[in-house]
Amino acid sequence: MQLFVNHISHKIESIADLENFDKSLLNGNEKKAFSFLESWYLNNDFTFQSSGSTGIPKQFTFTKEELIWSATQTNIYLKLTEKPQHFFICLDINLVAGAMLLARAILLNAAITIVNASSNPFEFLNQNHPYTFASLVPMQLQSILNTANGEKKLNQFDNILLGGAPASNSLVKHCANLKVNIWATYGMTETLSHIALRNLKTINSFQLLPNNEIELSQENTLNIRNIITKNQWLQTNDLAEITPNGFAILGRVDFVINTGGFKVNALSIEEEIAEYFKSKNIVPIPYFIGSLPDEILGEKVLLFIEESNKMVINFEDLKTYLNSFLKHYEIPKNIQIVPQFYYTNSLKIDRIKTINYSK
Repeated sequence: MQLFVNHISHKIESIADLENFDKSLLNGNEKKAFSFLESWYLNNDFTFQSSGSTGIPKQFTFTKEELIWSATQTNIYLKLTEKPQHFFICLDINLVAGAMLLARAILLNAAITIVNASSNPFEFLNQNHPYTFASLVPMQLQSILNTANGEKKLNQFDNILLGGAPASNSLVKHCANLKVNIWATYGMTETLSHIALRNLKTINSFQLLPNNEIELSQENTLNIRNIITKNQWLQTNDLAEITPNGFAILGRVDFVINTGGFKVNALSIEEEIAEYFKSKNIVPIPYFIGSLPDEILGEKVLLFIEESNKMVINFEDLKTYLNSFLKHYEIPKNIQIVPQFYYTNSLKIDRIKTINYSK
């Protein structure tokens, strides 16, 4: 493979190539890539930690053969073997999403450029860059779209994976009008990255990658079975429905708030708030729906925002808007202002840590 460091191409084909490389030239994420490649060429196992955005982080260990199997499913599904690829990796390679990008690139013998993970990894890209493939989280994609020439930089790619957190309806609609194919991903650390993809331009449902199976539990949560799960059913916390073309994710069991005996899906409320921002031409800010204990209701639905953004939202105006789309018990009782959000290494809001900090 050809690894571009400081815009110079370096051929990496063996452990010797890694040992002879001047590592002082590397940025932080490139150093993580070299550690990954050392394990790859030595046929070591790989251990990844889940993000912990909704619970205690857990570690999962996989063999090189399992990484190859998972990476191959994506490469086949997206037909990446049909033309030369140049991967632009801007996710943390110590996490499964970033590591699997590197694994896919190795199998394709692709050119690779690696930058440190940041909120806007395209900031220093030229409008006519050479990259064909990347993976982003929604926060990164929104930041790119909010900057000058962001769309033009995106449209230079052939394919972009979008995962790590649910994308808002407005962001999905924006993606549908782009030239680049943006694929929403469904998967988790336990499944060694995604097991299904959804083209945001043309498809309303997630479609399974080859050699994966799904079913619904009695609680309508999704179960997954493949080689990575040792051909055992893996139970998820994702509420789902089977569709003619695949499956749709309706929300998470652990994002359900029980308020006054009513069960409220936080993600559904967040989608309506995103539509409110769009209707008012407000540049989206980080936010989420959570809850705090309440003596009467059990849990009180709250809108969490950061201190620096408290002047962005007119809460009474927001409630009036939401009243047309949500049930009364779904509307946040108040805004909960916190000094700043906690984030995981994969750039997802750490809801639990942020809520605990606000108590």
